[in-house]
Amino acid sequence: MSERDTAEPETTGLETAKRPDEVGSADSMPALALLVPAFLLLRFLGEHAWAYWTAAVLGVLGLLAAGFGIASAVGSLRRGHRKLLAGYTIVLLLAAGFVLVVRLIET
Repeated sequence: MSERDTAEPETTGLETAKRPDEVGSADSMPALALLVPAFLLLRFLGEHAWAYWTAAVLGVLGLLAAGFGIASAVGSLRRGHRKLLAGYTIVLLLAAGFVLVVRLIET
C-alpha cells in the first residue's frame, strides 16, 4: 500500500459550507430591504399621500419577499437544519410584516 493511499484525504472546505437547502441570514435580507424603508416612510412622512402609496407598494413587495423567506426557513426547520436561525428568520419576518400592516392601517 502506498503512502498516498493511506494518507487522509484533503479537505476542500466544502464540508463546512452552507448547503443550498439550509436557511441563512441572506434569506431575510431582500424582505427587510423593502419592509424597513416602507416603515420609515410611514413613520416620518406618513401624512403625505405619495409617501403612503410608496410605502404600500414597497410593503406589498416586501411581504411577497418575506413569504419566500419564511417558506425557505420553514423548510429548513422541518429538515432540522439550523433550527435557531430558521426560527429567528420566521419570527423576524412575521414581526416586520405585522408592524408594517398595522402602520398602514393606522395611517
